[in-house]
Amino acid sequence: MQKITQRSEVSSNDKWNIELIYKDKEEFDKDFNKVTQELLKLEKLCPDFSKDALKFKNFFMQDEKVSRLLSKLSIYTNCKSDEDKTNSLYQELVGKVNNLCTEYEEKTSNIIPQIIKMDSDKVYSYISEYQELEPYKYLFKRIMARKKHTLSEEVEKALASYQPVFDASSDTYSYLTNADLQLGTITNEDNEEVELSESNYSIYIKSNNREVRKAAFKKLYNAYKGINNSLTSTYSTTVNTDSITARLRNYDSSIAMYLKPNDIPVVLYNNLIKTVRANLSSLYDYYALKKDILKLDEYHLYDTYVPVLENVDKDYTFEEAKDIVIKALSVYGEDYINVLKTAFADGWIDKYPNKGKRSGAYSTGSYDTLPYVLLNYTNKYDDVSTLCHELGHSMHSYYTNKNNPYITADYPIFLAEIASTTNELLLSHYMYENSTKKEEKLSILNQKLDLFKATIFRQTMFAEFEQIVHEYVDNKNILTADYLNETYYKLNQEYFGEGVVVDDDIKYEWSRVPHFYTPFYVYQYATSLSIACYVAKNIINNTPGFKENYIKFLSSGGRDYPLEVLKIIDIDLNDTKVFESAIDEFKTTLDQFKKMYYEK
Repeated sequence: MQKITQRSEVSSNDKWNIELIYKDKEEFDKDFNKVTQELLKLEKLCPDFSKDALKFKNFFMQDEKVSRLLSKLSIYTNCKSDEDKTNSLYQELVGKVNNLCTEYEEKTSNIIPQIIKMDSDKVYSYISEYQELEPYKYLFKRIMARKKHTLSEEVEKALASYQPVFDASSDTYSYLTNADLQLGTITNEDNEEVELSESNYSIYIKSNNREVRKAAFKKLYNAYKGINNSLTSTYSTTVNTDSITARLRNYDSSIAMYLKPNDIPVVLYNNLIKTVRANLSSLYDYYALKKDILKLDEYHLYDTYVPVLENVDKDYTFEEAKDIVIKALSVYGEDYINVLKTAFADGWIDKYPNKGKRSGAYSTGSYDTLPYVLLNYTNKYDDVSTLCHELGHSMHSYYTNKNNPYITADYPIFLAEIASTTNELLLSHYMYENSTKKEEKLSILNQKLDLFKATIFRQTMFAEFEQIVHEYVDNKNILTADYLNETYYKLNQEYFGEGVVVDDDIKYEWSRVPHFYTPFYVYQYATSLSIACYVAKNIINNTPGFKENYIKFLSSGGRDYPLEVLKIIDIDLNDTKVFESAIDEFKTTLDQFKKMYYEK
């Protein structure tokens, strides 16, 4: 049995260099105490910051100073805490910094409402008077766009006070599904009775033993059926809150309230759904292929996740992964690769699991730190892919921080998954082109097909469900468990097609999707992968000037609305071309897989 390494035993070469932020707690305490004092100065500037250009400028310069310090403190404490969750010191420091962030938010909560009440010409005259405010122009443009959706100061205060109540439905959902819900037991492949949980469900639903995955599927959804009315209540509260708030704020609909702040037209959302629906036949072909390979008389929903290929059990050391990632991404050019090599050499990456370390992987950082990557690398191909993905985020952050002032360095969520997913696609292309074994090539194609199925088709189905439900409530209808269950079941029938037995149990799956409590978010997974397909294709084909424009895109940060930034790489999401291109890539990959799998 492999020994679990203690954090203190991990080599410094395998750790991220968080000490570049603060070498010890004494240095941390200096900045912590400093931000407390700077926050007091900021508070004194709040009451009359809008009275003249100098006070206006001084407030935002001080606000930036406080905000940057808080970000730096937060990255340090969260990263140190994630290194070892049993370390009580960093748990305490995370709490202290969070409290300080809350204090900052409370002290500055009235700033945006004050700006909204100002005359736009006055705001822009202040900007023209002081060059330091020029980078803030886009921020003020976004704020001013909220004028007609902002209510009186008293109503805004009341809504802000009720925010914990509005969030309670999501909290209740989380407690119900993560703490209180008991799934019961099933019999595993070794004929042993085992407890089923959300964490191990993903293992059993992939079981090669059909009875095991069927039992896991039915047991899971039977448990959700048992709390169907409770989860209908929590989700209805979220949807009704959105609908009421949208009306109060003078939006045409709930979806417009979520899309408008980033200037995303509802037609884009509709185009995504329309394009995917027009190409569902390719998804039906995918399921027909799986049914044939698995030699099933009937293909049920509990057969969806079982692997169709034997596992290609190949290990990759971290050094091998590093070499693969650098070669796969070398198509970006020398500048990108030189920075990427720095990521491996200069302490960006925390590589391996250790006792108490947070699970999973992520990229993180602030304007004044490195763009760090946390991994739990275990030498599998999925780990190589994760490394490539997270470095996509970190390289995006590197370029945007290098080329933007603080206030416009943060790129929006709508664009956040493009760089990482593009890297995954480039890795897949490289591995396919450089593999000599049929089973490895098939495995790479299969992973790509699964990525498209899960990201473009499945997330679009989720997005359509959200839109249907919110429109239903916007039209003054009452959500019931039957309506939610039947609406979701019908969508599954349409997205899986007649070749799949759509088991009745799936009608409760909507109640298992936590993203529905962050409305109109999931569609961005599908748009990001679609855009990434377009980017990867142009880079692989060496389209003249595209690579240089892509680096400009990575360097653009949050200077403008997302759709304007995408124009740098000649993308217009107001039509369906990018979505159609992604679906074509899925079809091409499916044809490649079929041809290779069935060839003698």
